[in-house]
Amino acid sequence: MNTINRKSVLAFAAGSLATASIAMLIAAGPEHKDHDHADHANHADKVTQPEMDEMMEMSTEDMMAAMAVLATPGEHHKALEKSIGTWTAKTSFVMDPAAPPTEGVGTMTTEWVLGKRFTKSVFKTNFMGDDFEGLAYAGYDIAHEQYVSTWMDTMSTKITSMTGQIDKDGTMTMMGMATTPMGDNPMKMVTTWQGDDQWTDQFYDLMPDGSWYNSATIVYTRN
Repeated sequence: MNTINRKSVLAFAAGSLATASIAMLIAAGPEHKDHDHADHANHADKVTQPEMDEMMEMSTEDMMAAMAVLATPGEHHKALEKSIGTWTAKTSFVMDPAAPPTEGVGTMTTEWVLGKRFTKSVFKTNFMGDDFEGLAYAGYDIAHEQYVSTWMDTMSTKITSMTGQIDKDGTMTMMGMATTPMGDNPMKMVTTWQGDDQWTDQFYDLMPDGSWYNSATIVYTRN
């Protein structure tokens, strides 16, 4: 590979790998151990000159092998397998804490896309008399060692992004930023499974006092 092409590949790798050492990723692969994710994320966009020099010394074969590691679905992706299918969704939204929740029933269909690297979910229901549709993508970012998701729907022009982890009990906790008429506000979504054919999403909003308020619940049952 000539110098210009190599630099192009390295520039792409520096952005997409977003890690301190490609060699460490090759050794660890998708099953690398947990560590401080905040430090890892803070370092992601700060590839230093020594690190770039190290990458420059890599052979084309090593570079391609390192990028293949980041492109190959692993055990973390398999954790999303249970969500594949068609589901009945029972929704409960708290519009006014002093009033009963607004309840409804919808559907969600989830499928694998892009070679089982991501899931695609289409959610449909009727909310307060209007048809509502949402679209979500989810996956596991090997380079940044975290689950990732995006959400967009017919009640907003925003794409909401969330990141998180699955704990030893199988509970997934995702964090993101909600946009409301009052401004942006941190939000949390906690997903728990009740067997292979039912799971629950609990949505929480951060209150001014630092507590989390359970603003919505969706229970999914496999059809």
